[in-house]
Amino acid sequence: MGLQKRYSFLFIPDGDGRSREFRISRWAILSVVAVVGALTLGTALYAVDVGVGAAWRPGGSPLARQNQQLSQDIDRARARVASLQQDLDAVFAYQQMVAAAVDVAPLDAEARLAGVGGRGPLAPGELGLADEAADGTLPVDLESILHQARIQRQGMAALLDTLSARQEVRDRIPSIRPCDIGWLSSRYGMRRDPFTGKQAFHRGLDFSLPVGTPVRATAAGVVRTVEKQRGLGRLVKIDHGGGVQTVYAHLHEARVSRGDRVERGQVIALSGNSGRSTAPHLHYEVRIGGRSVNPLTYILDTYAGSP
Repeated sequence: MGLQKRYSFLFIPDGDGRSREFRISRWAILSVVAVVGALTLGTALYAVDVGVGAAWRPGGSPLARQNQQLSQDIDRARARVASLQQDLDAVFAYQQMVAAAVDVAPLDAEARLAGVGGRGPLAPGELGLADEAADGTLPVDLESILHQARIQRQGMAALLDTLSARQEVRDRIPSIRPCDIGWLSSRYGMRRDPFTGKQAFHRGLDFSLPVGTPVRATAAGVVRTVEKQRGLGRLVKIDHGGGVQTVYAHLHEARVSRGDRVERGQVIALSGNSGRSTAPHLHYEVRIGGRSVNPLTYILDTYAGSP
């Protein structure tokens, strides 16, 4: 049944009141229905917007966009904090090596980390970040990083004072490249083993260079080992004092003997391809207290012949 053009409404009051008749056009009724429908729909959409964050709209609600931006800012800050902590750990490792070389008491790891909760002392080169908090906040206290920086700065100042008074000790710190030429073909850390194809830890640096390239001592010291091993091939190990040692492996021949004293920059061997090796190269390690550390931390001069 279609809509009529007009509708009549009869109002009959209780008692003796006079009855009244009202006439309303079809368009007036449709207009009222449209207004009521629009108000109802608008109220419903507003409730959804407030209640669920208007996720149905492109880009989400302002609050959702703000939360997303804050999350991205936290991720960037977390990456910067992690990078800063790595830099501090690298400086700490170098500081410990220098302290051992100049016979100065090394920094106490626990004192360095005072105020950092949730973990024990750090080993040199360790990242030094606690697990991410459950509420998504930064995983490390920035105040503790500032504390570490202040402690390390004080310790470094003391070391520099000692070094300036004892010039000769500098030559005992491995601070140059072990070769004049060659390119760095493999770094310290985890890598894919060239023989097994599995992940393995590489304890030094590999320099790709021709057989017979001069290999130089990176610091003054005493030759402790000249031998041939199954894995590292022909090698030379030098003791620099204070628990610091350097190792030069896969050599073609040694130019020094056990017990020889060598100076920084002195040619001690010729590079080769001996031992477990896929191509001619020099394997170079720095060890502190018998434990390998990243040699890149200690290479200060680009060329082996630098003074």
